[in-house]
Amino acid sequence: MNRKIPFSACLVMILIAVLLTYLMVTVSDETRYNAAMSDFTVQPLENPKLVEIEQLVDGYYVKDFDENYLSDSLAYGYVYGLGDPHAGYYTADTYREYINSIQGALTGIGIRVTLEELDNGATDRVVIFEVMENSPAKEAGVLPGDIIYSVEGTLYSKLGYDKAVNMMLGEEGTVLTFEVLRGDRVVEFKITRKYFDSQTVSYKKTYANDTIGYIRIYQFTTATISQFKKAVESLRAQGATKLIFDVRNNPGGEYVSITSILDYLLPEGEIIITTDKNGTEKVEKSDSNQVDMPMVVLANEATASAGELFTAALMDYDKAVFIGKTTYGKGTVQKTFPLSDGSAVKFSTEYYLPPSRVSYDGVGIVPDIEVELSEEAQKRFYLIEEKEDAQLMSAIEYLLNEK
Repeated sequence: MNRKIPFSACLVMILIAVLLTYLMVTVSDETRYNAAMSDFTVQPLENPKLVEIEQLVDGYYVKDFDENYLSDSLAYGYVYGLGDPHAGYYTADTYREYINSIQGALTGIGIRVTLEELDNGATDRVVIFEVMENSPAKEAGVLPGDIIYSVEGTLYSKLGYDKAVNMMLGEEGTVLTFEVLRGDRVVEFKITRKYFDSQTVSYKKTYANDTIGYIRIYQFTTATISQFKKAVESLRAQGATKLIFDVRNNPGGEYVSITSILDYLLPEGEIIITTDKNGTEKVEKSDSNQVDMPMVVLANEATASAGELFTAALMDYDKAVFIGKTTYGKGTVQKTFPLSDGSAVKFSTEYYLPPSRVSYDGVGIVPDIEVELSEEAQKRFYLIEEKEDAQLMSAIEYLLNEK
């Protein structure tokens, strides 16, 4: 059963025409799949019920229908019927976009927004809380704190969140026209959507103490590896001696990304243990190089998959204290298999364990120090100031007392 993700009012939307994923999957799966399929002959799937339905449609259905759409719907239904909440089906177009997303290449304008709920009866508003580096929006001068005022000539108040955000998505080379409120001014932008390297990591020194570095990881993609290492080294160079890793609301990501980052942080030993349907075990290990600094991990109910593995591994090696709320509880690995027509299917292929070999699938990871955000802070999660963030302030206080 799917669990309700908290902070529903603070939906994060990276403005890109891709399907974001929280699956632990690697692009090299495609190579292995093609090799495995080279000697495999696909036999027609003659399901008696489907054959019967097809005969009835051929004999009596009066309207025209799209064969491609029907084929996609059948594939979607088959995967859905597995009962795997993490399974899915990609059309050829969405699969290409998916591959780009896990490699860190996005198409769009490059902003992250959140829905801010207002308590005074006014219409909720969409606020830009981050403008990605090297993105079209950054080049155009869009700023964090800008409020979406209109999209393609229609006021946001008439569009609503979902429609406004969907209108801002689009293909490479197309132009997006929108307006923002900046203070008491309305500023118009006309920005051409294009591919760019997504920024999955942001970092800074905390305002409370400049010896404490703060790193937020939005998702684990191929690009995250270099961005994360750059963040750690940059903060060290700036004088940070302690680190806070924020994986709150991090839905996971790519297998290679999480293993590389944990290898960078942890001492020699096991990182991830996976088992397939035959019970075959595979163990990923780290080398002796490590980052030796006091650390805290911030995680919550919406931290899942690779985000949970990141949290658990640092705890298992006594490298970090976990502050926040019990995590989502996803301990399975999904792989994506391309099909002959360019589409793809994904489903769970392995169970995985953290270094302790204690599974948290279905139960989540319990924090060392439980701290809950206020209702108001949850509503404005991506907009709150440092001092309003009880979980972050708890992490800072812990590290200030850590020798």
